[in-house]
Amino acid sequence: MERITPDLHRLTTGGFAAVHLITGDVPTLVDAGAPGRGRAIERELRSAGVRVERIVLTHGDPDHLGGADHLRRAFGAEVCASRAERPLIDRTGWPGMPLRRRLLMGAMSMRMPPPTIDRWLDGPGTLDGMTLIPTPGHTPGHIAVGWDGWLLVGDAFRTGDRFRESPRFFTIDRPTARRSIETIAAKHPTGCSSSHGRPAERATERLQELIATWA
Repeated sequence: MERITPDLHRLTTGGFAAVHLITGDVPTLVDAGAPGRGRAIERELRSAGVRVERIVLTHGDPDHLGGADHLRRAFGAEVCASRAERPLIDRTGWPGMPLRRRLLMGAMSMRMPPPTIDRWLDGPGTLDGMTLIPTPGHTPGHIAVGWDGWLLVGDAFRTGDRFRESPRFFTIDRPTARRSIETIAAKHPTGCSSSHGRPAERATERLQELIATWA
């Protein structure tokens, strides 16, 4: 488990997409890893002496929610997701997606059923000290989660030494995704950590550099 701030950590067992842990008053996972990774995530958490009480999903791609049902059973954790993401999570919206995206979702799901969601979240707001920011584009109901000056941005963009847009193939609405990146930049985060890139400080500066590439 990698420490980012005293109360923010990045797990090593999520698989394709990084899982983050917020150890606030309500220990919370942000995302739940790829299909089949639930047991490994559980072992990493128990080894660290952490019992999670909540899981917040940034969006409904299978590599972000694959371990949700296992972790819900293992810890009795509440699973939360954006209401705008519901058609992607419960799969009622899959038929309306482009064919290649639909085929990709099916392949990534590995025949896993949709996860149980205990609470659907509406709009921007706060949840036990976390800030929830709608960041649609990559998917319709994508959200970012803020904690301790940092933003956990899922697949809204890729972090690292240089911030990059999520690949076009995986992004449902590129113009909307760019507006979401601009929204995140306006929050002036201390740092950002994505699901497919390294945590990075100087986030506002790096976001402005990214935005300048499409101005």
